[in-house]
Amino acid sequence: MESMVQDALIKGVEFHKAGQLDKAKELYACVIELDPKHPDANHNTGVIRIDTGEVSQAIPLLRIALEANPDNAQYWVSYIDALIRLNAIQDARNMLTQARQRGSQGDSFDQL
Repeated sequence: MESMVQDALIKGVEFHKAGQLDKAKELYACVIELDPKHPDANHNTGVIRIDTGEVSQAIPLLRIALEANPDNAQYWVSYIDALIRLNAIQDARNMLTQARQRGSQGDSFDQL
């Protein structure tokens, strides 16, 4: 099963990078069906939701990814960006503080 998950994820990322978001979402959904807490599939689906204007639907997906792997700085950036887009500024500030306390740093965090 792990190789099926990995293959679907890799193909989903290829479609995602190529701008074929519907196909990417389908593959990510397959991964999530097999592994509901898969951090990359949840994160990438959340990013697609943000990119297609469905920001509020992205939040639960991004939260799952972040809870599964809180050491991934990109998950923090995406989550905080979604909160900013929803105008949840105080929540975004709180998350940024948490990210920094966990050691996250860099240009992406400085821009937030």
